[in-house]
Parts: sequence; C-alpha cells; structure tokens
Amino acid sequence: MIKVLRVDDRLLHGQVAQSWTSFYHIDKIFIINDEVENDEFSKVTLNLAKPKNVELLFYELAACRDALLDALENDDRVMVIVENFSDAWQLHEILPTIHSINVGGYHNKSDKEAIVLNRFVILRKEDIEICQRLMNKGVKLEIRQIPAEKEQLIDLSEVRHGTG
Repeated sequence: MIKVLRVDDRLLHGQVAQSWTSFYHIDKIFIINDEVENDEFSKVTLNLAKPKNVELLFYELAACRDALLDALENDDRVMVIVENFSDAWQLHEILPTIHSINVGGYHNKSDKEAIVLNRFVILRKEDIEICQRLMNKGVKLEIRQIPAEKEQLIDLSEVRHGTG
C-alpha cells in the first residue's frame, strides 16, 4: 500500500529517510525520477540516506506504472518520492486514488515570478497550474518537512500569477 507520495526536489535525505519511514513503518521507498534511474552515482548516493531495513527502488516515470499498481495491492508499506509537481501529476494520472500529496522541499529561487509559500516551498507558474489541477481532482496538498509538524495546506485562492 502506498502510504505517502512526496514531492521533494532533494528526493531522499536523512530527515525524510528517518522521520517519514519511521512514522509510516515504510518497507520500500520508490524514487521515481528519469535522471536518477539512469545515474549509478546518484543511486549510490541516495542509498546512503536510506534506513537499513528499508528497500530503495528507482524507476523512470514511464516505467513505474506496474510497480505502483503492485504497491497498491500488496502489504508492503511504500513511500513514493518525486522531484517535481509535473511528475506528481503524471503519477496521479496513473493512480487517481491518490488523495494526498506531501510537499517537502521545492525551491525555484531562480524564477523571478515564483510564489513563495514558505521557506521550503517556492512555486513557479507551471507548478501553481498543476497544483490547481490536482486540487480540482480532490487531492490535498500539504507542506510538512517531518510528520510531527503541523501540516500547512497549500491554498492558491489568494495567488495571482506574477504578484507573489
């Protein structure tokens, strides 16, 4: 079963590995990212961050469908991590049963028109559009670094493109 889908531009790091896997008793972490799937150095580096008893698996976005569908059917507790909202949207298209997405860190500081939601999440116009589409489908988007934090729901009702 998929316990959490997380958008985090850092993918896997110590904070995620320890707090989220402990909180949800995660057995497997799926990192779905085309670049990482094809980069052995990145895989080795990310494996250093995973807890000892958790399996870390890498998939390209185009090849993850069967693994995700299997994860829905079996008893393994799975955490899925993607790097950006575009990938999260595509995963939701594969698994429309996803009703909640955790946003960890998403930094687009180079985009001058980006909207700062908090110090961890900065959205571009394209990200806002994807977030709106997800919310229109009933998906809750919440920002939390660790499970113990109070969730901050993403609210785009006040956001106007280019105004911050």
